[in-house]
Amino acid sequence: MSIILNILIPLLPIVVKMEIVTIDKSGRLVIPEFIRKKLHLTKNVPLLITELDDDKILIKKLDRDEIEKKLREELKELDIDKIAHEVRTEVNEAAKKKYAAILG
Repeated sequence: MSIILNILIPLLPIVVKMEIVTIDKSGRLVIPEFIRKKLHLTKNVPLLITELDDDKILIKKLDRDEIEKKLREELKELDIDKIAHEVRTEVNEAAKKKYAAILG
């Protein structure tokens, strides 16, 4: 079912275009065409989806270049190889303890 609504939001000088969509039996949701075109959403564009509260979800288009830039800025002072090594060592030690009987 597709119903497009143009709603004037009180106190805001904008008209919001909305469409009612449903989730199919496989859990898929179709993003309306006017939104896909406006946001340049094409196949394999990464989206972040999260629950805001009991009846709201947020879907945000992710910009891989922007994420990479932010990560580089945040991590530039850190030795990533050292951190990765420490994590691997910690995971291996935990696995050895948990599966000692199997590993011998």
